[in-house]
Amino acid sequence: MTFRLLVLLAVLGLPAAASAGPSMASASGKPVSTETKPTETKPTQTKPTQTKSASLPPPIVFFLAKGEPNACGPGCQEWIAADGTFDPGADGRLRALLKKLGGRKLPIFFHSPGGSITAGLGIGRLMRERGLTAGVGWTVPQGCDPRQAREQACDKLKRSGRDLVAQLDTSRTMCNSSCVYAVAGAAVRNIGAGIQLGIHSSSISFSLKRTDESGHVTRVPTKASPAAIRMALQAGYDRIAVYLREMGISPGLLAAAREIENDRLRFLSRGELAAFGIDRRDSVEGAWWFVDQPTGGSAMKVIEARDPAAGVFRKTVLRLACRNTKTIRFQIARELDADRASLSIPLRVRASGKDFPLPLGVAVAQSGDKPPLEVRSADLPLSVLTDAALIVETAESSAPAPVSAAPRFAKLTAQTSGPSFVSLLRRCGNDPAVADRAAADERAASLPAQTREPVARADSGVQGRAEGTFSPASAGSESKNP
Repeated sequence: MTFRLLVLLAVLGLPAAASAGPSMASASGKPVSTETKPTETKPTQTKPTQTKSASLPPPIVFFLAKGEPNACGPGCQEWIAADGTFDPGADGRLRALLKKLGGRKLPIFFHSPGGSITAGLGIGRLMRERGLTAGVGWTVPQGCDPRQAREQACDKLKRSGRDLVAQLDTSRTMCNSSCVYAVAGAAVRNIGAGIQLGIHSSSISFSLKRTDESGHVTRVPTKASPAAIRMALQAGYDRIAVYLREMGISPGLLAAAREIENDRLRFLSRGELAAFGIDRRDSVEGAWWFVDQPTGGSAMKVIEARDPAAGVFRKTVLRLACRNTKTIRFQIARELDADRASLSIPLRVRASGKDFPLPLGVAVAQSGDKPPLEVRSADLPLSVLTDAALIVETAESSAPAPVSAAPRFAKLTAQTSGPSFVSLLRRCGNDPAVADRAAADERAASLPAQTREPVARADSGVQGRAEGTFSPASAGSESKNP
């Protein structure tokens, strides 16, 4: 299997071996709901539980971030960054920043492993009160190393109280535990495609409050009886249940969380996000993110959409990579229904006012209850990076289709805006690796057909080189190990 296909399989959360089929492992335990059973009876299964890390980042900080046009979505250039562990004073700090911003209703993007449940509920209620929108994303200020999850100098910069020029990274982010409850309280909840929310049961600790002669207050950990712990935990769950009712969120969310041990995490599927009422959209388009590797640059996007016929969400991954100084390689990997009804449908991509065929490239077989996958590709002019959108649709065929045939491919329109496209355009025009490959192509084209090396043709279809394996499906180590 070639490296470029491996990139797409990694984003879809699939194994490297094509024969193994897609790997969407089941979660340990299905969400339990006391509400009427949702119409989507079999939501996409989530991955197994993951062990939490004992190391937590500093207390959550809120600051105003400013990026390039469309940095935080179409028409969005400024947002409130929320980065760190929820602590008892978190809601007060957010309230102070909102007061400073006046009546501006900027979206809030969380990057947090969780923390204090009380703080999470307070922040959720505050966002609902102010009519704010919440999402999940890691804000990386200018001057911080995006390769480092934590930096002391970067943390100091975030806590400087200044407005910061930054980038929003939705490919490597996390929102677990109390962060999920906070986001659920926002007036609008936009959970990007491929982003996972981690849930688990609550824990509780007891401490004694002490005040010295100077008035300094300290808390000393202490033990409590099993009965006292059970009563305190139940009281906490009761408060969460009341909060979720206020926010219009299904009690199934809390039931699902209580099934998972506190030292583990389970990530919600897109079907569960919809069924629980956290994000009810039938189609969610993630942001493009730029993958910068020594071997070349590429941009990737995840789209999750409900299949009306099957009632489940299916994932599609788009990838654009520098091919040469005039051409860019477009790839689409998508999950199919079990009978592969849409596998033979002729598709095309419309870009720069032209149509380009998308012939079938690679098919990955179904494995168990996991859906089959197909990958298609086409070479496009570099000018597509300045288009407003890419459109993938069914291509017209001269052969009459059987009356019984009902092609199941919904027209897909992917917006092509944001900083990632600016970075890719720069990289494609000034990329040494691209220039070397273009020179090799020219040399190969000048040879007689019978003397050309097979490798000169190996980059057709889905073949090629590795250009990074960022995986929003698993959200990297940050999502698994807060």
